[in-house]
Amino acid sequence: MKPPASAAAVFLAFVAALLGAMLFAAVASPWMQAALAPFAAVPLHRVFSRLTMLGVLAITAWLLIRYELASRALLGFIGPWPGFMRRALAGLAAGIAMMAVALLPLFALHVLAWNAIAPHGWSGWLALAGKGLAAGIAVALIEETFFRGAMQGALQRMGATRWALFGVPLLYAGVHFLGRPAGVPVIVEPGSGFAALGEFFTRLAQPLAILDAFVALWCVGVLLALVRRRWGDLAGCIGLHTGFVATIAVFRKVSSPAPHGDWSFLVGSFDGLLGWWIAALAGLMCWLLWKPKEK
Repeated sequence: MKPPASAAAVFLAFVAALLGAMLFAAVASPWMQAALAPFAAVPLHRVFSRLTMLGVLAITAWLLIRYELASRALLGFIGPWPGFMRRALAGLAAGIAMMAVALLPLFALHVLAWNAIAPHGWSGWLALAGKGLAAGIAVALIEETFFRGAMQGALQRMGATRWALFGVPLLYAGVHFLGRPAGVPVIVEPGSGFAALGEFFTRLAQPLAILDAFVALWCVGVLLALVRRRWGDLAGCIGLHTGFVATIAVFRKVSSPAPHGDWSFLVGSFDGLLGWWIAALAGLMCWLLWKPKEK
C-alpha cells in the first residue's frame, strides 16, 4: 500500500483515529461497564476514557501498517537500549529541573501556596514522588508514542517539517481539554456513552477561558517536537514529559493557587498552573533549541 499523498492527509488520518476511537467508546462503554459490574463499579466516563485510549492505539497501529509506516525508527524507539535509557534519564532530570525553575518563582510571588496536604516527613514525600513518577511514565509513554512517535515520525518521513513541528502540537494541546465529564447520567443506558462523548467537548465551548493554557501546552508540544527532531528518538521526549508530569502531580497535590494575587495572571484557571508563565518558559526553550539550526 502507498502512503497518503499529502501531509494534510496523514494529519487528518490521525485526527480521524482519535475521533473514531471516541465514537467506538460511545457505543461500547455502556456495555463494557455492564460487563465489568460483577467485578468492580467503574464510572462510565472512566470506561469511556480507557476504551478511547485502546481504540486510538488499535487504529494508529492499523494506519501505520496500512501506509507502510510501521517501524521502530519511525516511532522513535531506537536502540541500543542502554543509550536510550541514559537519554531518557537525562531528559527526566531536565524535565524536573525545568519544572522547578517554573514553579519556585510562583511560590515566591505568592501565586502558589503550600496547603495542609503537604507531607511532613521524607517517607510521605517519597511516596508522593513515587506516585507522581508512575503517573508521569504512563502518560509520557502513551502520549509520546502517539504524538511524537507515530504522528511526527510519519510527517517527518514525508518531509513535512512544519506539520510535524507545529501542527502535531495543536492536536496535542487540544486533547488536554477533553474529558472530565460532569453531566453523565447516573443510570446508564445504551445511549449514555454519547452523553459522555458530548461532555468530553464542553471545555472547548469557551475557548477564551482556556486560551492561555492552550498556548502553554502548544509551546510544550513544540518543545517536545524539537527534542524529537534534534535527537532522533523518543528517549529525551519521554524523559522530559515524565519529569513535567511527575513534578506537576506532586506540586498540584501539596499546593493551591492564590487566584487574587498581583501575579495571578501568570497561571490560568484551567488547572491553576498552565498559563502565560509556562508558555513563556517553554517558548524560550524552543528558541534555544531552534536557534542553532538556523545558523
